[in-house]
Amino acid sequence: MKKITSFLLLALTVFLLVSCSKKVVFDEKVVFPNANWAFENKAVNFNAHLTGSDQPYAVILELDLFGTPNVDKFYADFIILSPNGGRTVKSIIFNFKNPQEPFIQGASENEKIYRLVVYPKRYFTETGEYKFVVNQFSNKADNYGIRALRMYIERVKEERE
Repeated sequence: MKKITSFLLLALTVFLLVSCSKKVVFDEKVVFPNANWAFENKAVNFNAHLTGSDQPYAVILELDLFGTPNVDKFYADFIILSPNGGRTVKSIIFNFKNPQEPFIQGASENEKIYRLVVYPKRYFTETGEYKFVVNQFSNKADNYGIRALRMYIERVKEERE
């Protein structure tokens, strides 16, 4: 009986350590049919339940590209709606010709992932439902070559002074 109790305590401790060290707290991907982010569906919404914290998080977007997009630059507003009704808007640019970070190579030569760190250090101090909106306004036409949009939020290590 003592061995079983010891084993259960050890298993619980390992589980808690792994759970507490989880870096990604939100991860969702929206796939666009026919690799086309259609203009009539210009806003993509993500809803995340976040626990208020004084720890910083990185908010990251990834565009999954197939082939060559039909635009050189892709403009969008990134909107955060907080549980108390607060609103933050940041204009973002995906510059396909001169990316800020190198593309991540996909499974084939035609597949690339464009990663953009929207907020390298963002604080979510309220607990509740946050709504994130990526509202594209690149042009008045469809955006061929964009297969999916992924948003994820991960903990950032706090730098000690």
